[in-house]
Amino acid sequence: MTKQTTPAVKETENTVATQPNPFDFSAVQVSTGTESRRLDYTPSLIDKSNARAQELMMTISKKPELFELANKAIDGGEPKDLIELISQVFSDEQIEADSKLLEGCDENQLSRLLESRRSDRSKAKAKNPRTSITVCKTYIASMYAELLIRKHWNRPYTGQVGSNVIDYEALGDDQDAISRKVKSLQSKKSRLTKLASYDKAAAKELQEIIAEIARLNELRPSVRTVTRAIIKDLSVDQLREVLKNVDLKTLSDEEQAKFTELMTKLG
Repeated sequence: MTKQTTPAVKETENTVATQPNPFDFSAVQVSTGTESRRLDYTPSLIDKSNARAQELMMTISKKPELFELANKAIDGGEPKDLIELISQVFSDEQIEADSKLLEGCDENQLSRLLESRRSDRSKAKAKNPRTSITVCKTYIASMYAELLIRKHWNRPYTGQVGSNVIDYEALGDDQDAISRKVKSLQSKKSRLTKLASYDKAAAKELQEIIAEIARLNELRPSVRTVTRAIIKDLSVDQLREVLKNVDLKTLSDEEQAKFTELMTKLG
């Protein structure tokens, strides 16, 4: 008597069989990517992440049960799916151990490293990870690198942007501290502006940065508010004297340009 396979088993086997190997690039020509500007910790971070990405691709290629998740992570472009895929191969302990290569990296470097890796991942996503094995590896490696940075920085990925926490009470009336913070945010704003067109997370963070800059500017002495209230009662000479008290260092490049234009018109 012939032994029959149960329908449930057949259905499972058919599902696994119909899932394509996500890392089969045999029919695709491998392209060579360009190397971006590097920070001090970037070479070791990229080397480690590329090695882990290669290991992940080889491991999952031998596990058909993970093909569905891998294809979803590659085609869907959702960070949470890519993180889930990575967690299927590497434990939290392994990620923590790998993050030790960032020992001595200060907060400014970590911030720049994080933005660079996010940029690399977004660019790889825009090119389509299916294009070549190089692009696919970059897509996975960039996320792995981001996880290392976040682990070392103790800022786990939550799917939300919430790292721009400013203690306004601590800043108080310290105008120098406020100016330094605004300059720092303006620098970050400039970097995020380049990413915002193709990275939704960066676009969201950019809007938060702009809002924070506006809120910090409200803590500064507002010459514009005063002049708006008394402009009708001021002569040109008086207005010129008032404007002389404006500290140009506290203004953004755009505000400085407008201020200079105004002073030129006043003579």
